[in-house]
Amino acid sequence: MTARGEKILIAGATGGIGRAVAAEAARRGYECVLAARDWAAVEAVRAALPQPDVHRTAVMDFACGDSLELDLMRLFTAEGPFRAAVYAAGVCPVKPLARLEGALFEETMRVNCTGFVMMVKAFAAQGAHTERAAAVAVSSVSASEGWPGGAAYCASKGALSAAARALDAELSPKGIKVAALEPRYVLTRMFRDCAGRMGVPEAAALSPESFARELMDRLSELLRV
Repeated sequence: MTARGEKILIAGATGGIGRAVAAEAARRGYECVLAARDWAAVEAVRAALPQPDVHRTAVMDFACGDSLELDLMRLFTAEGPFRAAVYAAGVCPVKPLARLEGALFEETMRVNCTGFVMMVKAFAAQGAHTERAAAVAVSSVSASEGWPGGAAYCASKGALSAAARALDAELSPKGIKVAALEPRYVLTRMFRDCAGRMGVPEAAALSPESFARELMDRLSELLRV
């Protein structure tokens, strides 16, 4: 599928997966709007894309629950309508239960799940999306598989996958498809930080570029439904 200038939002565009998705989306002809909390980092991602002047950036903190919804509404109003949105923002704290604090658990849930729900809420608003549109979240195999020290991460990814199913059921009749992809392992800095706890060798992980192609292929399928 060639996007021919259609707009896509990529949330969490400075992470390993987000950068790879941005590059693949740009290669397929999308006009990318890249959102992340670090301006210099997200600008560096934009500058590395083909035809960088076609793409734009937005500074946004997906851990900031109080202002996130308003920031997203403003972004979609200013930049819309969008054909697609990808949520690649995420954190992966590794904390055994005895050291797990409620504040850290809640922050993990905000970044890994609540931010996606707020993104889709803004995306579903009138004028924010094209007639047929799709939103995809990067979940994880950890949505259904646990590992020591991963209670906060696994819970947040399980909630993310469940939220995507519910949102798809609600929004599909309105022409917006929603899905969460659950890759087993992707070779990012986050994976390297957690791989020892999970007991997984790096050789078992997909490259971010391979996963980005899978994600964009899935997005194309959703847009054809």
